[in-house]
Amino acid sequence: MPHLLYNARLVCPERGIQEQGWLVTDNGLIEATSFDHDSFDDSITDRTDCAGQIVGPGFVDMRVQSGYPGSEHLETLESLLTAAASQGITSLAVLPNTEPVIDNAAIIDSLMLRAGGYGLSQLYCYGAMSRGLEGEQMAELGMMSKAGAVGFANSDISIPDAQTMRRIMTYAKMFNRPVIHHCAEASLTADTDMNEGETATRLGLIGQPAAAETLILQRDIALAEMTGAHYHAAHISAAASVSVIRDAKARGVNITADTAPPYFMLNEISVSGFDSSMKLTPPLRSEDDRLAIRDGLADGTIDAIASDHVPVDADQKTQPFSLASAGASALETLVPLSLTLVRSSHLTWQQFFQRLSAAPAHILGLQAGSVRAGIPADLVQINPDTAHIINPQHFVSLSRITPFAGLPCEGRVTGCWIGGEAKLSSGADKTGPA
Repeated sequence: MPHLLYNARLVCPERGIQEQGWLVTDNGLIEATSFDHDSFDDSITDRTDCAGQIVGPGFVDMRVQSGYPGSEHLETLESLLTAAASQGITSLAVLPNTEPVIDNAAIIDSLMLRAGGYGLSQLYCYGAMSRGLEGEQMAELGMMSKAGAVGFANSDISIPDAQTMRRIMTYAKMFNRPVIHHCAEASLTADTDMNEGETATRLGLIGQPAAAETLILQRDIALAEMTGAHYHAAHISAAASVSVIRDAKARGVNITADTAPPYFMLNEISVSGFDSSMKLTPPLRSEDDRLAIRDGLADGTIDAIASDHVPVDADQKTQPFSLASAGASALETLVPLSLTLVRSSHLTWQQFFQRLSAAPAHILGLQAGSVRAGIPADLVQINPDTAHIINPQHFVSLSRITPFAGLPCEGRVTGCWIGGEAKLSSGADKTGPA
């Protein structure tokens, strides 16, 4: 049945549009869009009045860790997908550090089939770069590519050997898949607690230099130039890394990058209270680093914003800072925290949807990130003026530890459609089936 969304502020980063209008979905696709808000077909009885709120392409979260399979006590597949849909995240890509590791085609087939049965957000998989994520032997990249892997990653473990990384890039280019890499020089990051600097010294914590990220990034950029592979730098946190990526793009290197909200919202001072929710990978950096991340997002050096969702065990977090595990729940804070960049004029609405939807969709080769006829009707509605406070006790995710608990925010997802079906809808006027 056709469904009409009208009285909406349509934002499409692909078409450079932000105008009042309407759209019609049918058979899972966007059937038509228009910016003449009085001309819609009155015969369509199944409709939603969007009350002048923002409607744009559903978000594509390109960095998510899943508790399934192997750690369902931290996050089930259902809780993961439901939490994503509640935030307008219509597609998400999960890292391969599950149990067993996603390093072969059979696991990808099984995981995607099971996820599809929930009828919620579309789940995609990264295939492991190396067998067992051990960083030594290359995994079955070709078989995983055929099974639907959207890229190859090694989760939060950097590939230490340059020759191994070179081979991975060479094969990834053959299969037209991006290499998604966590940049951290192991000898500089092992057994560290936070960012190296005055704050770490004052707190008596072991610091890791920001150069640990940039050193691996520089090596990988050289390898990307050598192989011609599409290289993607994950959760960038350091000012020097932003500069290196900017220079590489200017030289024509096939490189993209993402970051996560903690790295443009917080700095290392946040660790001063020894709150283990602030222990992340990579660690929170200096204020200069935070500002550089914001600037990199504004000028497009950093292409995408990902949640970097890491389901964490509360028992492992409620320990002394040095012993606590790193990570935090992030699916349900991605949108409100990213909206702060719109509020502060660092991003326009079109840039906001570019960073959270169009760019990650393009990087992963997904048919998403646009509001135009003929593509899947994966859409999100946002009320930019709704004030709320981040309360992890209200999270759908089973993981409820976040560094942003109690933070006041403006802007909230009020509608989500996946394949044209409403998964969340609070329009001012709805008629017909939900």
